[in-house]
Formats: sequence, C-alpha cells, structure tokens
Amino acid sequence: MTPKTEKQYKETIKRLEKRLFDFFILSQVGKALISLQDLQDLAAVFVSSVQDAVEAVNASLLIYNPETQTFTHEASVGLSTPAAELREITFKKQEGVLWRLLNGGEPFMIMDSSGQYRFHDMIKKAHLDLLESQIWVPLMVNKGLRGVLALGEKKDGEPYDHGETVFIAHLANQAAIAIDIAMTDLQKKKASVALQKKMENLSVLYDVSKALNFTNNFRNTLLLILDKSRNAVKAQKGSIMLLNKETNELELMVARGIDELTDKKLNAAEIATTKIKVGEGVAGKVAKTKKTIVLDNTKEDERFLPSVSSNVSNIICLPLVVNNECIGVMNITNKQNNEKFTEEDIELLSTLAGQVAITINNANLYNLAITDGLTHFFIKRYFDQVLYDELLRAKRYGRPLSVIMIDIDDFKMFNDRYGHQQGDVILAATASLFRQTIRETDTPCRYGGEEFMFLLPEADAAKTGMLAERMRKIVEEHSYPGLHGEPLKVTVSLGIASFPADAERPDDLIKKADLALYKAKTSGKNRIVLYSPRLES
Repeated sequence: MTPKTEKQYKETIKRLEKRLFDFFILSQVGKALISLQDLQDLAAVFVSSVQDAVEAVNASLLIYNPETQTFTHEASVGLSTPAAELREITFKKQEGVLWRLLNGGEPFMIMDSSGQYRFHDMIKKAHLDLLESQIWVPLMVNKGLRGVLALGEKKDGEPYDHGETVFIAHLANQAAIAIDIAMTDLQKKKASVALQKKMENLSVLYDVSKALNFTNNFRNTLLLILDKSRNAVKAQKGSIMLLNKETNELELMVARGIDELTDKKLNAAEIATTKIKVGEGVAGKVAKTKKTIVLDNTKEDERFLPSVSSNVSNIICLPLVVNNECIGVMNITNKQNNEKFTEEDIELLSTLAGQVAITINNANLYNLAITDGLTHFFIKRYFDQVLYDELLRAKRYGRPLSVIMIDIDDFKMFNDRYGHQQGDVILAATASLFRQTIRETDTPCRYGGEEFMFLLPEADAAKTGMLAERMRKIVEEHSYPGLHGEPLKVTVSLGIASFPADAERPDDLIKKADLALYKAKTSGKNRIVLYSPRLES
C-alpha cells in the first residue's frame, strides 16, 4: 500500500468513525429529548448537548409560538448575560428575507464575513445580539417552524464546515420533534386547566343565580356574591360601594375579608368609612367612566388613594351599571401571592358585577313599590304582610310582639293654616325623627295621611312603652322649620297594643292599638296610651 493510499484509507476510516460517533450522539440526544416532557428541561438538555457535540462557545434556543407569531428565549448555555435579561428576549414574525430563511429549514449564517450582523436593525431592537450567535438553525416539523437554535463561534475559532452544519441540522430535527411533542402536551395541559377553570366559573355563576332566586335578604345576597367573587379569583378582600346621587359620593354598602369583627361592624354601619367623590381615586374614576380599572401594584399608581388602614397591594374595580347609569362599584383586592388579575378573572368578575347591579336595581325597584315616597317608610299593604309573618313567628317561638300607632296632633290645622307643602315638611321631618329612635329590627309604616304604625318584634308592652316615650319626646322637643323661617312645634299621640297580652290576630292587634290611640287623642293629646280592656267599655 502506497503512502498516498494509506493516507486516503486513514481519512476514510476517520470519516466513518466521525459519522458513527455523530450517529451515536444523534441517537443518544434523540432518546434524551424524547424522554423529557417538560419544555424547559428539554430546551436545557438540547442546548447543552449541541454545545458539547460541536464544541461551540455558546448555544441558545428560541421557541416559536404560531398563535402569537412570536419567538421567545427558552434556554442558553455559555453566555455571560444574566438569565433575567435573556428571558426578556422576544421578537415577532416579520415577513422578509429572514422569515424566508427560517422557513427554509436550512442552517444559515447570521453574521457576514466582516463579523457584522445581518438584519442588524431587527437584531438590535430585539436584543438578539445578547445571544452572541454566528449561525442560526431552524427547527422544523412537517414544514412548521418550532424554533431556532442560535450557535456562537466554535471554541477553536474555526468556521463551521459543511459536515458540522449537516450534523447540527440533524440534531435540530431531533429537537424539533421533541419540542413539538412537549408543546402539544403543554397545550393539552393548558386547555385542561382552562376548561377546569371555566367549569369552576360556571359553577360560581350558577350558585349566584340560584341564590338570587332563593335569597330574599338584599344585604345577604350582596355578601354572597362578594364571597363568591373573592373565592373565584383567590383574592383576600372585597367591597361594594353605592353611589349617593345627592352627594355624588360612593358609600360603602358591604365588605368582606378584613377580619370577622371588623366585617360585622362595617356591614352594620357601626364604623365610619371614607366616602369617595365621583372622579377621585380608582373607584371614583370607575364610577365616572363606567370602565373597569385593574392595578397590579397600587404603590406605583397615582390613581390609587391609599389610607392607613386600606392595606391594598393590587385591585380590580368594576362599575355597577344599570340602563347605562353607574350606580356603584365592586372592589376586589389583594390577589393571593401577589399574582396579577388575569383576563379570565376580569371576565368572570364583570359578569358577577352585572349580577350585583341587577340585584341592587331590583331591590331599588322593589323598595319603590313598597315604600312611601315622602317619608320613605313602608306602605300599609307591605306592613300588613310583615305583621302577619312576624305574628306567626312570635306564636311559634312564644315571643312577644307589639305595635305602636301614632297620629300627628292637629295635623289638619297645619295644612289649613300653612298649606299642604308645610304639612309634607312636617310629615317627612317626623318620619326622620322616628327613624333615629327605632331599632333596626322594627318595621316603620306610613299607615294613613298623618298616621304612622310601627311593628316591634321581641318587645312587650313595657319595653314598647319606653320606646314610645322617646318617640313622643323627640317630636315634642324638635323645632320644625316653617316655610317663612319661623319655628313650629308639633306633638304626637301614641297607642300601643301587644301580643299575646292584648290580641292574637293581626287585625285585632291593629284595632286595639287604634283604640289606645283614640283614647290618647281624646284625653289631651301628646301622650301615650297602652291598650286595656276597659277602653272598649
């Protein structure tokens, strides 16, 4: 064998060994990649394997998302740039030469012979120069682009030869298949999570809808919706504020999530709360614009008006809109683990805010139907039904119940002397005084022209008598405004009847309270009379 032939023989052996080694590397890398299901793990193994196999200074992988048509950085090895900066690398698909090269599926040089980047403007804009790459290798599956392998120079400074680029292309094909499988699995998992979340959201909406049908307590209904809203988006606190049209301010209606005692006091209006002018702060701006505002960091947003006790880190504020009119806002704050509110959160909460608005509007319409427009006390028809229900409850549990019938003394004289307008002023002012005196559990009613009726559950004649005296005295001591500025004095007469001592039927109870009132009127007025059987003799 001649020296030349021997040399050719050795070179052939060397090439075969190289091919065999490359095949072994391809086989091992392929097995490793296919066994990995996590995209991040897969990307890290791939770039490390390629760097070792071709002895590159560095290697990076960019993943392509066909839905957003965006490339994002997934993994790198051999770079000095901090990982946080690398994670920010992203660029959109752009039609042109670069896009055609990527879709061509063949490796290509990203730098020219002088060491300058091709597509310089785009590379600088997207910070792709941080990858320090010389050659890009597209990752293709069935003519679909899955990503780009970006390789830096070789450690020996030599250019990549044809055999190396072919080998790299084979590695890229292995990775593309594995990435495609991992991305498909990831999409399935995301779809499953999204479906589960939608099912949970539908369950929340169903529970709220069911509650609206079976809960007749307005405040409890709002609290239920607030609790469902907080739990659905994993938030700590929530509140509903209603717009006071007279003052143009948002006032707290219900709140949840501070602590049990504070929540109870807030919802019972035992704690004074800040009122927000329309247009001021986040809630005020939402009320003015009727548009949802989301703040992921309240400390860095000037729209948020913090208070010492608010302790709000992030917030979503939604308008409560009825007939294109904002009647209040719903606030959901402090999502768990400082997470941001998602589009899905906003969509669900917007639906629930709509339910809140409908609930409030229906309650307002119902209140209009059952209350007197001048005094804002209940009308007779509603009072009669409440009395019937409360009597049944009192009988069932063996508890007392009383009614007070009140008449404004000489009311006809006020109307005749000062006119009906002055009479209305006296009626409205007297009702306001009574409201300050009675308990929250008592039911007030405008029973006739100048007559009022009050239902007092859990109150016997003695307890009712004490309340009635406070009502009589507060009217007697009050100076009513006259139409011409002169103060007017008013008195009232009161009659009391109680269950079970005086009557057991609603009509009998009212009749006997009326008899007591008649006695108070005919025996000098401005006094209280408790029913007794001798009144009927």
